[in-house]
Amino acid sequence: MKKTMVLWALLIGLGASAQHRPHNPVRGTEHPTELSSEQQATIQSKRMTLALGLNAQQQDQIATLLKSRLDARMELRARRKSEASSAEQKDEASRYVAINDRLDREIAFQENIKGILSESQFEQWRSHRENQIKERNRK
Repeated sequence: MKKTMVLWALLIGLGASAQHRPHNPVRGTEHPTELSSEQQATIQSKRMTLALGLNAQQQDQIATLLKSRLDARMELRARRKSEASSAEQKDEASRYVAINDRLDREIAFQENIKGILSESQFEQWRSHRENQIKERNRK
């Protein structure tokens, strides 16, 4: 009887842990309902407004900058999907070019953000961004 109860407890525990969990759209790449780049930019700019206390002009500039960044990201994602279907591995040179391009885009984005935000807002944004990167690398 005791062995049967232990067996049932193990089976129930394993069954519960094996249940399919819904996808977390914040951390994943697949969204159940994909938002447009304009909608995503609006949401992100409003979050930044709440976090950094942006004025209306800054919020509009940030939303425009984020929209262009998201459009470029969606275009890059579509290009990668079409290239992935060819099933060719990237060689080191093309990988280097891709990483270099991404870092150039990040530097340009940071410079644009720096031009829009005040010095204290920029420092707050930067520290928040560093914390996000640390959290992402921790998981």
